[in-house]
Amino acid sequence: MKLRVKPSLAHLAVGVLAAAAGIIATASPAQAFGQEVLGCRVSPGPATTFTNPCHNRVGATTYNAGFWLQNLSGPGYTFSWSWSGGPVLGIQAGCTSTSDGCGLRVANSDTSVHVTVTYSQGGLTASRSATAIIRQFCGSVLC
Repeated sequence: MKLRVKPSLAHLAVGVLAAAAGIIATASPAQAFGQEVLGCRVSPGPATTFTNPCHNRVGATTYNAGFWLQNLSGPGYTFSWSWSGGPVLGIQAGCTSTSDGCGLRVANSDTSVHVTVTYSQGGLTASRSATAIIRQFCGSVLC
């Protein structure tokens, strides 16, 4: 009986190690610096994901063009946000040196807002850009 128990425990141990190795081998790797993606979405509207470019899809007096730097590789980032185009009426949220997102209020007009974020982590620096395209609405239809 003792001879049977020892091989069974050995097989169990090998099975557990193999299963653990399989889990480790299939785990997704951590994001690395340089894999960040800047996307945007415009609200109000039905968009729930951040894309590049992004568009308004419903009529409104003003829009919030939200930009978000995704796939960060960990803590310790700093950010510098800049934009061109518009008319940008002001900052809705974020857009600071500690914010991975930037929300801009944009007028209802045929325009685009091009945003660039320059970011740093651990002595490395990179930039990403995204564009929000705003089409002017007259009520609930495009002008």
